[in-house]
Amino acid sequence: MPIRALFARISLLLVLAPASANSEQFNLAWDNDLFTGSDRGYTNGVRLSYLTNTAEDSGGGSARLARAGRDSLSFLPGVGDAANNHAMSVSLRQLMVTPADISQEEPQFNDIPYAGHLSLSSTLWSWSADSITGYGAHIGVVGPESGAEASQKWVHKITGSERPRGWDNQLDTDVVGGLQAAHGRKLMQLGQNGELQQQLSVVGSTLLSSFRTTAKTGLIWRLGKQLPMNFVPDYAGTSSTIALPGSFSRGYSSWSVFVGLGLEYVTYSYLEDNAGQYRFKESPFLGQLGIGGTWQWDRFQTAFVLRATTGEEDRNKDNFSFGTLSLSWAL
Repeated sequence: MPIRALFARISLLLVLAPASANSEQFNLAWDNDLFTGSDRGYTNGVRLSYLTNTAEDSGGGSARLARAGRDSLSFLPGVGDAANNHAMSVSLRQLMVTPADISQEEPQFNDIPYAGHLSLSSTLWSWSADSITGYGAHIGVVGPESGAEASQKWVHKITGSERPRGWDNQLDTDVVGGLQAAHGRKLMQLGQNGELQQQLSVVGSTLLSSFRTTAKTGLIWRLGKQLPMNFVPDYAGTSSTIALPGSFSRGYSSWSVFVGLGLEYVTYSYLEDNAGQYRFKESPFLGQLGIGGTWQWDRFQTAFVLRATTGEEDRNKDNFSFGTLSLSWAL
């Protein structure tokens, strides 16, 4: 076989080869209430994430970073097990909240204030076929430096939505940060690869932060073919990176649909603590419902989720909802 033809065949195999469980990943996740036709409360969030190769990968590169994280945090429960995979995720995230009526320039003291948040986080993940555990830290900024005003105006311009006019009243600049942890466990699996499969899983997480301190728990049911090792799809949290490790099936293609029910307990809210004249008061308990699906083709994966949450404001018990579109590429 000519050398040129051999190289061409090898290149084709590399392109068409299914993603390995050890593959590095890039992910873009977009939360927006425009997906559900509303515009209030949690309005928009964008997260760009990178997941390293696993620490158990024999190669160098990003696997070295995962090994350093695994070895330095091996004293934590769920980390360092020789049977587990370990990888690091790094995420840049921007989110914004707005009042229900964005057409007014004046402060709306009977509603939530305008606020933007930009943060950088990193998490070490340890997972097997039956459990996943993560520990991480984040730091961020609230206020004009978050870029939330420019982002929302740009999104509304390209979607033909109403222009928000109250950003001059957004919360002032402040630095926030904290720690996070998450754990998920598969409770049941029915079916074999190549057949229709079902999974039932439980997930819990906690966030200790000067922006928002919460504890969450939930149940997730998933149905599909060629399900990947990670049994926690993108429902697991608002653009949570718990969905990334082990999320690519070893098969060339796979699909799933899922439903999740969750409960969040809020012990601290920066928005409430800094609301000032605004009559906003955070509800201590939030119920959550998510329904969505994932589809993988070769090294590309997409997920779409519709979410509904009970009223975030204690005075206003109306539900609010938004959707999340997630795109992942395995390297």
